[in-house]
This record gives sequence, C-alpha cells and structure tokens, in this order.
Amino acid sequence: MYKRILLALDLEGVNRVVGEPYSWLFKGSEQWAIAVEDAARELNAAAKALLDAGAERVDVWDTHNNGNNLRPEHLDARVGLISHDPKFPRMGFAKGQYDCLCFFGYHSMEGTLGGVLSHTMNSNTIQFYKLNGRYIGELDMDVAIAASHGIPCRFFAGGDIACVQARRTVPGIVCVETKKELGMNEAIFRDDDLYDEIAERIVEAVRVEGDHRPLRFPAELQVSFKRVEDAAKYLAGRLKRGYEANFLADELLGHDAHTVVCTLRNMDDFIACI
Repeated sequence: MYKRILLALDLEGVNRVVGEPYSWLFKGSEQWAIAVEDAARELNAAAKALLDAGAERVDVWDTHNNGNNLRPEHLDARVGLISHDPKFPRMGFAKGQYDCLCFFGYHSMEGTLGGVLSHTMNSNTIQFYKLNGRYIGELDMDVAIAASHGIPCRFFAGGDIACVQARRTVPGIVCVETKKELGMNEAIFRDDDLYDEIAERIVEAVRVEGDHRPLRFPAELQVSFKRVEDAAKYLAGRLKRGYEANFLADELLGHDAHTVVCTLRNMDDFIACI
C-alpha cells in the first residue's frame, strides 16, 4: 500500500455542481460555495479511509483558480493543505514527498460534448492543447508532471465523462463517478452513497502498484487560443524566453493565427508552456 498520498483537487467535477451558463466557478459565487462544501466531504471520506487503512501522510493540493478555496478547518485535522502557487513550477513541491497521486473534482477537457464545465486551464482564452498531435486536458498535464517525479496516479473521482478521459489517460486507474454529465451546466447528482464508494475504492486503488510513464522528449505542444491576439501574445512570450515556437503552418492560411506550436526539450519546458 502506498503510504504518502497526495489528493489533487479541482472543483468542477465534484458532486452537486454544474455552474452557471457563460460563467465559471469564481470564489464567492453560490455554485463555488456548493463545490467547496462537497469537495470537503469527498476529500474527508477519502482521507479518513486512507489513514484508517495505514497511510502515513495524506495531503490535499488545492489547484482550482490558484488555490485558497479550502481552509484547514474544512478538512480532517490530520490532513495537510497545499494551495497551488502560480509563481512556482506546477507540482514542484511534490518531488520526493509522495508515493501516489489521486484526483478529485477534475473535469473533462475543453470541447468535450456533454461535459460539465468542460475547459482546459483557462476557459476564457484556450481552445485546446495537443501534445504530439493528441488532445490533452488538465488531468493529462498533472499525470505527466507527476510521472516526471516518479509518482503514479491511482484514483480519480469526477463526472462520468471525465472518468472516461481519465481511463484513457491512465489505463487501470480506479474511478468513482460523482455525477452523470448531461451538458455544460446540467447533470444528475449522486446520493450520499457516493462518499462510502469513495472511501472503499480509494483504499482499493492505493493498495495496487501503478505505472508512471514519463514523457519522452523532444515533444511538440500545440496551444490554440480563441482569439488571435492571445495567441500572438503567448508566442511572443515563448520566443522571448528562448523557446522554439511558431504559428501552426497551414496549407490554406499560411499559418493558423490561433494556434502556436512549441518544441519541448524537457519537463521544465512542458510546465512553462502549458
């Protein structure tokens, strides 16, 4: 059984949350408050089960909108709370500290038909990310970063469509569906049996050794923006920092002014470009 376990938290994928049309889960909103409350219930069910089963350390990494959504009093007193800080490399704190990563509240990627609050990184600006020609979302990004630290990913709790994407990203990952996703702002929620299922399945997950598959470099990352102005700004920033990058070549357009292609030399490049 893995003994040092990190629970990565986003909010859109927790139970009882669908957000509002043309909006996002901003702090202080009614849907955000519901999300925080239900996230704490899911996390506490998982943490208690893990600690009772013999885990030595369970921490929560609060990633939603730069963190600071949960407060320590929301969580079991034995659980540590870490907020994502955009000033530092993503998940840089985790190297050598954890044996296993589990996901809560992560959502399907931008463009997913039927996915609740589907987006990738920035719902206002990003159209898609592709890594080596394949669409990726936030889950894929954090799985790759965790793998670079030698940390396997064993558990995912989120909407049913998000679970499909999680299984594609991490074959063999244990999933618990928090809701049935019907559209961007529509879902069928779970009853309180959800928390019992989380407690049971996460212990099952961390008792089995999982693979971690580091990315191979060089790699190609495409970042497509909804507005050409944002794409141009992003490209200028990559070039200023010395990256090999350009607009995506296109037979008809010459170049696609929405999409920037970056050549990644290592994981530091990947983190800097997502």
